[in-house]
Amino acid sequence: MTDRLDRLDAFRILREKIKEYGSQRNFAKAHGIREQDVSDVLCSRRPMPKSMLAIIGLRHVEYFERVEA
Repeated sequence: MTDRLDRLDAFRILREKIKEYGSQRNFAKAHGIREQDVSDVLCSRRPMPKSMLAIIGLRHVEYFERVEA
């Protein structure tokens, strides 16, 4: 069974992971991504890419539910 998380949970997890590295710069450098990309994601200027989701142990899943009419 998987836990369903929302976008706020994903941002919280990303911030916690960044905190482990001490700064956005250290986090970005350790994972070979641009510091600007990390900043853009945290400021909601761009969506979180799959590569960043993988770094924090998440994946984006879209699903549909049937609604009784």
